[in-house]
Amino acid sequence: MRFKFPMQKVLEHRKVVENLAQKDFQDAVAVLNEFQEKLDKMNQEILEAQARTGSLLQAGGAQGPALSQIHEFLKGQKIRILQQEQKIQEIEKIVEYKREILRQAALEYKIMEKVRENKFEEYKAERKIQDQKENDEQAILRFKKNS
Repeated sequence: MRFKFPMQKVLEHRKVVENLAQKDFQDAVAVLNEFQEKLDKMNQEILEAQARTGSLLQAGGAQGPALSQIHEFLKGQKIRILQQEQKIQEIEKIVEYKREILRQAALEYKIMEKVRENKFEEYKAERKIQDQKENDEQAILRFKKNS
């Protein structure tokens, strides 16, 4: 007699739910990383613009229009950075929500897995008792046969 877990379908379903939650979480993290990289690029562009400003100031001469253009770029870039940071905060909330869903799905799967392990241990104990009874019975039959 083989061990058959009566709630195997539930266990498999919970594993599928956990896998889907893991995929959703990873997708959300990927989006967060993408937005974070975009923010880093924006910050890098600010540093480059500031470096250009410094080199223009050192060069001297009539650099007014170029400096004005860089100044306007910096103002606009700071606004875009603030908007990007807000988007990142929203995505971080989504990531945390998906992390909680994943944690819950993993917990439910582990609970079901533990139930399966407990049932298997019960099965092994029952099987051991039954095997012992069969061995005892065979020993008694052999003893009677030899007597």
